[in-house]
Amino acid sequence: MKEELRCGVVLVICLALIPCLVFLGKTEEQGGGFTVGVYLTKEDRVEEYTLDEYVTGAVLAQMPADFCEEALKAQAVLARTYILRRYESEQDKPDPALHGALISDDANVCQSFFSPSQAEAFYGADYAKARKRAEKAVREAGEILTCNGEPVICAYHTASSGHTESALTAWGQDIPYLQAVESGGDSRLEGLESRLELSAEEFTDIAQKLGAKGKWGADDPISAETNERGYVTELRLFGTKVNVQKFVSLAGLASPCFEFEAGEKSIDFTAKGYGHLVGMSQYGANAMAEEGASYKEILAHYFQGAELKNFS
Repeated sequence: MKEELRCGVVLVICLALIPCLVFLGKTEEQGGGFTVGVYLTKEDRVEEYTLDEYVTGAVLAQMPADFCEEALKAQAVLARTYILRRYESEQDKPDPALHGALISDDANVCQSFFSPSQAEAFYGADYAKARKRAEKAVREAGEILTCNGEPVICAYHTASSGHTESALTAWGQDIPYLQAVESGGDSRLEGLESRLELSAEEFTDIAQKLGAKGKWGADDPISAETNERGYVTELRLFGTKVNVQKFVSLAGLASPCFEFEAGEKSIDFTAKGYGHLVGMSQYGANAMAEEGASYKEILAHYFQGAELKNFS
């Protein structure tokens, strides 16, 4: 039986590499351990967390807590790696918008994160069980993922189209450990395909925002080139080449792996997968875990050539 796709926990899926600022501070009270200051946007206040507490909140926000343990562990490694990468690259550039904090819980700016109260509100009666599973994953998978000794770019998405995509295709940057790989477990998901209809007016408005000039009915509204995996590599609106990722975001498409059919008054789109499709597919990771793969094997599959490194 196919598993039904659920996107409730991971609704916010970045369609580009969104920079964010993360700083880890050492406190004497915690014996030199790392702490993460988080600006809670809705509460308009700053809260301090230990590294494990922060990673637990990140896992609860990023992946359904009833996923297999090994999938949760893989997500925990990525959440921890994310923090360490940003610490190394951004520690001298504090963001005034964070109100003195170290990172925000705004998933449009930083990686998703739940404070304990936010997680409890989200999971409801299942909160205690969910937190216990996330804490176990964080405790048992204490590594970070590295390449040449440096923390990797922690790209992940909800579900692929059956294959992930390379960073070179998606973002124009060739990253050795972010290459296209098979993710067959995603093909068993109900709801892997999503449909969207844009009226002529809606489509023309998006095209104009992307700098394309043309008139519906007079010019060919849309044309595209795709690779062997169906991922759109080049897109033209009214004859003007536009950024694929920006179009996907503005149009509200689920992924850049899509087909379309233009009618007299609208265009119908069919997309496969959810997210930018680069890095780890979360549902693909869960499918691998269901088949007996460890978190180390999951990460080795989606980040080929990267290495796990103990962090304490």
